Amino acid sequence: SSPGSSPSPLSTMPFMHGKMPLRRTYFYLQQGKIKFRDNVAVFSMGYPRNVERVLDGANQFVFWHWAQLQFHNPRVQLVKQMDKVITPYAKAFLKDGREVLFDLEGLSREDIEKELIQTLGKTELVLKRESLEKMAALNPASFGSACKRQCMCEIQGQHPCTALLRAPQVMTGKWRWNHNLI
Repeated sequence: SSPGSSPSPLSTMPFMHGKMPLRRTYFYLQQGKIKFRDNVAVFSMGYPRNVERVLDGANQFVFWHWAQLQFHNPRVQLVKQMDKVITPYAKAFLKDGREVLFDLEGLSREDIEKELIQTLGKTELVLKRESLEKMAALNPASFGSACKRQCMCEIQGQHPCTALLRAPQVMTGKWRWNHNLI
């Protein structure tokens, strides 16, 4: 920029440079493939940050896939332990008390992703069933205590609920049946 001009907004935001903006997009978060099973309570990962290129798979996995894990598994506690171990590992604590330990030494980020999907991830059949159940639950015609809308009167264009506004006499069944139409 020239002297005397104000700095551009992008130059004052360091997170908008490099690979960071890509990882912060909603589209990128949706692309995550790892959806943990319902019995996974805690997922922990320990790795050293400054290692050779060959052993950098766990560091790259955390860089590229950690936000996607958080997005797709909101009920799972995710823990990172950086620079506390020499060899990278991952550990999952299940709700029934069991633990699953992964040795990640020498694995690339793609290999780690495949390993987690095969071991802790939901199967394609389960994912398809959950998506169908979600679509069935989003039916806008449904109303009641277990649905999005409690009463039919909440939909725009419908007659107000008789609990809130008294119905006209001609709309009541009592008037309709007891009225002498001559």
